Formats: sequence, structure tokens, C-alpha cells
Amino acid sequence: MDLNVSKYQIKEELRKQWTARAVQAALMGKWDEAVQANLQVLQMFPDDIQARNRLGKAYVELGRYEEAVAAYEEALQRQPSNNIARKRLAELYAQLNRKPAVPLEIIPTTELAEEEGEEIEELEEHAEEEEIETGLDFEEDASDF
Repeated sequence: MDLNVSKYQIKEELRKQWTARAVQAALMGKWDEAVQANLQVLQMFPDDIQARNRLGKAYVELGRYEEAVAAYEEALQRQPSNNIARKRLAELYAQLNRKPAVPLEIIPTTELAEEEGEEIEELEEHAEEEEIETGLDFEEDASDF
């Protein structure tokens, strides 16, 4: 049983490290690196919704819109209440002049607002834990993650 706990702890530590790399790369505008780091997280944890949202954002920044759409659609499939993905998909569909493939009405609930706030707090914690020093205003830039 200790072996299973160790494997779990190792995977969680890897997730933490790759997530920190993804966030740091995004904050520094290194979008190719952000894509790779988020893909690493998703390889180990396919249900990591925040990684899918970050991946979509990185693809958008690289102009890889179809891949961004796929990332956000997958995020919505795995978590239908994901308003971040809904909002980004609506923007992408409008930009690409496409009809939405999924319903994009924002779900207004207190729980979802708290969820989005928790995501920003998580990014701030990662930045603080890893002592990421980019010279960027984290609060201003974190709204897209």
C-alpha cells in the first residue's frame, strides 16, 4: 500500500511542477512552452480542467484556433459547468465566424463564480510557491487562465 501512496505522491508532485511551468511560461509569453507543459499535465491527468483551459489559452495566443476550440470543447465535455471554456469558445466561434457546436450560455451561479475565483487563487499560489518573478502584474494577467 505504501507503494501506491508513493506513486500518487510522485504524480501529484509532477502535476504541481508541470502546472507551475505552464503558468510561468504563460506569464512570460512563452506560449509554446505553456502548451508543452499543459500537455504533460494532461497526459498524467486527462481530467485536469484548469490545464485544458490553460492549453486553450496558449493555443489562442499562438494563433492555433482550431486546437484551442478542441481544448475548450473537451474541457466543457468533461465539466459542463466550465464558464471559462464557455466564454472562450464563444469568443473563438465569433472570431472564426462559426456556429457554436455546444451550448454556450453562461451558467450564473455563486458556486461557479467561486470556482473561477479559486482558479485565480490557485495560479497565485503556484506563482508564490515557485517564486515566479516575471515583472508582470499577476492579478491583471491571471484573468485569462
